[in-house]
Amino acid sequence: MPPRAVIGRIPIHLRQVHKLPVSSPNVVHFRPFTHRTRLLLSPPPGRPQLPFLSPLAPSRPLPPLSIHLRQHFGRLISTESRESYKRRVSRGVKLGLSFSAILVFFSMIQLGIYQEDIEHQWPTPPEWTWKSRWCLRSAQALQNPEYIGKLMTNWPMVAGYIEELLERLENVEGEGKGIVEQDDGGFLVEGVGRTGLDISAKSEPWRRGYFQALMGAAKAAENLDGWLTDRKQKISAPAEYVVGPSNPRPKPMPAKQTKVPREEDCELASPAPETFYMKVITTKGFDTRQKLDAALAYADWLDYKGLKETAGDMYSWAMDIAAQGYGDDPKRIVDLKTGVLKTDVPELPSENLIRVSTALAVHNARQGNLPTALAIFTSVLKARRNLPPSADSSYPSVAPSPTKNSSNDPFSALFKTLQTVLIPVEYPPPPLSGDMPPTRTPSSACDEAGLMTYIGEIIYASSSHDQGLAWTRDAVEIAESTVLNLTPEEKTARMQCAQCLKVGLANWKVMVSSLVKTAQEEEQESLKQSRNSWYGGEKRAKSKAELYRRWKAEEAILEDRIRRISPLLEAEYGLDTLSLNGSLFA
Repeated sequence: MPPRAVIGRIPIHLRQVHKLPVSSPNVVHFRPFTHRTRLLLSPPPGRPQLPFLSPLAPSRPLPPLSIHLRQHFGRLISTESRESYKRRVSRGVKLGLSFSAILVFFSMIQLGIYQEDIEHQWPTPPEWTWKSRWCLRSAQALQNPEYIGKLMTNWPMVAGYIEELLERLENVEGEGKGIVEQDDGGFLVEGVGRTGLDISAKSEPWRRGYFQALMGAAKAAENLDGWLTDRKQKISAPAEYVVGPSNPRPKPMPAKQTKVPREEDCELASPAPETFYMKVITTKGFDTRQKLDAALAYADWLDYKGLKETAGDMYSWAMDIAAQGYGDDPKRIVDLKTGVLKTDVPELPSENLIRVSTALAVHNARQGNLPTALAIFTSVLKARRNLPPSADSSYPSVAPSPTKNSSNDPFSALFKTLQTVLIPVEYPPPPLSGDMPPTRTPSSACDEAGLMTYIGEIIYASSSHDQGLAWTRDAVEIAESTVLNLTPEEKTARMQCAQCLKVGLANWKVMVSSLVKTAQEEEQESLKQSRNSWYGGEKRAKSKAELYRRWKAEEAILEDRIRRISPLLEAEYGLDTLSLNGSLFA
């Protein structure tokens, strides 16, 4: 093909060359990196001078750190990045506040469900304010740690709740409106002070809640006997751990406890128990059962402290309280001095008289007065066996005990939670005052088994080993058959029978072990004597060997029986035995 002609090109001599304007070096303006100037139509000539891009001379010294940071702070946080940081911080704060609000709301819901749960287990008077009801049910829940997932009772916290509750209830301008001093100004008790109020104007639920608060305070005071509370550090501990002049060598605190109570900042953790017991006994408005509960508890506390004479006077006072509620001429049915019930009369003793006689028999047994104790126990046993059957065996004689939620099914737990929240709490009806004769219930056999256990122990220790052992065997048989026949709903009766069965088995084991040891010693002694005896030595040694084998066989049978019954006792008790003691520090 012919060569193509070069067309369309501009000759070199006709081209226009566009040259950049040359500016003088003296008039070039460099924009600082951290300064934001007004936007121009065309960028300024030259390149901004960035100090960090030009390396320093080796001979030039480094500036101080503060100046270095001040110079580069603008570069690190510039105007453009400041808005981004603000948005990030604002977003983080919003998320944090939202998450915290959700957690607080969830905690409030969880706390409300917990309070409703313990309100169903331990109902409080509906006429009280929410704060008073909160204090009472929280104190009662803490006194039963096995039902709230705890191992031990925090008695200082119980005392704190009840102290605040009593202040609210006894405030005549608040929830105590209507309570007055008694006509004679109350009772003056030595060492306790003027006690006893007139709460007759209050309703029965209010009086029952006030009684529960006083008895809870007395129980907490018993467990806090000898404890001190440091109000500044808010810690309670036994007196031997408090540092002060009266205790120059205190016991060392546990490893996890960093606070040490100081004597100058300490006070008694709780008033004396008699302060609350005497207030219950001398308050006008409580029924016979309530006053008797306080009197027997106070007498048992005095027995524990070793005040035998004072305890005997308190048992006599308890007998007078029960006799006053019985009605006309209680001397026909009971000996007020000894407590022996008279079973040869047509009248039946009241439940309060039976309770006081049983407690008085235990007191005499502790003091070593076994004949009087045995007479009281046998009279009470005869009286209980003569009781008529109950017309309505389904009516509980005492308030039902709380139940533990042991189900692991999440759906049943959710259903129980909804049921607890949606169904309102019904305050239980008042229990019987105990002024009338009791009737036989399915748990009456447990009471008889307990009395038989006491009788067998006394007979074994005082007169006959065989008869005492026979009474103990019968008590164990009755208790075991009763606890197997009771339904799971009768929790209180089952625990009572399990306790009686446990004590009976322990007594039986001690008796048989003692007889085995005695028979073994007699066998060895008869063998030694048979070697030097001319007549009858071998026969006597043979009879002692048979007796030893007999008791040894009964011991083996008893061990097998205890091994078989142990799962039943563990199922009834669970961790209840651990909850009887309080924590050492709180």
